[in-house]
Amino acid sequence: MPAKEHDDRAARFLAELYPLAGQAARVLNYLSNLPETLSKSDQELAARIGQVSAQHVAIVIRALVAAGFATRREFSAQLTIGQECLTRFSWNLQGVSTYLRSHKDSDTVRLVLTEPGIESALRREINRRGLPPRLFQTRDAFLNLAHAATSTLTVLAPFIDDTGSEFLIDVFSACKPSVRKEIICRPLSEPHCGVAFRKRKEDFHRLAVHVYEYALTSTLPSGRETFHAKVVLVDDTAFYVGSSNFMGSALDRSLECGVIVHGQNAKDLHNVVEALKAVATLTDASSW
Repeated sequence: MPAKEHDDRAARFLAELYPLAGQAARVLNYLSNLPETLSKSDQELAARIGQVSAQHVAIVIRALVAAGFATRREFSAQLTIGQECLTRFSWNLQGVSTYLRSHKDSDTVRLVLTEPGIESALRREINRRGLPPRLFQTRDAFLNLAHAATSTLTVLAPFIDDTGSEFLIDVFSACKPSVRKEIICRPLSEPHCGVAFRKRKEDFHRLAVHVYEYALTSTLPSGRETFHAKVVLVDDTAFYVGSSNFMGSALDRSLECGVIVHGQNAKDLHNVVEALKAVATLTDASSW
């Protein structure tokens, strides 16, 4: 294999294993000393190596095969590179692991998903590919953000249905009593927001939720200025942003993607939300 092609493959291989650098380093170090064990099952290899799971082993082997550093025959694999190359890869990843333990980026980002049902074709394909369990479900993400709030929890929800209204109650209920609870929505006079909200208005009142309506007349072709963003903001430290509305379809039945962000961008978003609240209308609870 030409040197440049080998280097390109090596770079892609190491990038693939970056998120689990420590475990991958252990697997590669073991294989560099005992390459014949690559024929063992993932479970057996994990038991022999220690401090790694069968899934970690499977991911490493799949990456080796994808990079052309191993071949697969039925249920076993065979290396096509030398032991010294595996040793270098192990050292590289061990260095990455050390770096990740000591370095923190200004912002950290985590993927959040709603899956289209627990028996979906998508879930079966995710399982088939052996993807590591790093995906965080939307409902869990929102509840964890609510638990983390110390000052203010602000939800931007342009559309709400009965399921979403019920879950909003759960989210606000998860906050500490001292936390200010806010929701920014489209006007409650509109059916895609207000009907479901009013069914639970006593609960929102009991939880002292502050409601801001954001829809202004405008020279835009639509005739108004409003929003489509879906956000859950915790103080000025963390937030979710993504495609998930507070609706049953978005929370339980369709593929939705978003991210949870911790860091400086949360402060920037907090400033945007404060500006948004300033131009929105804070509703009187008696008008609900």
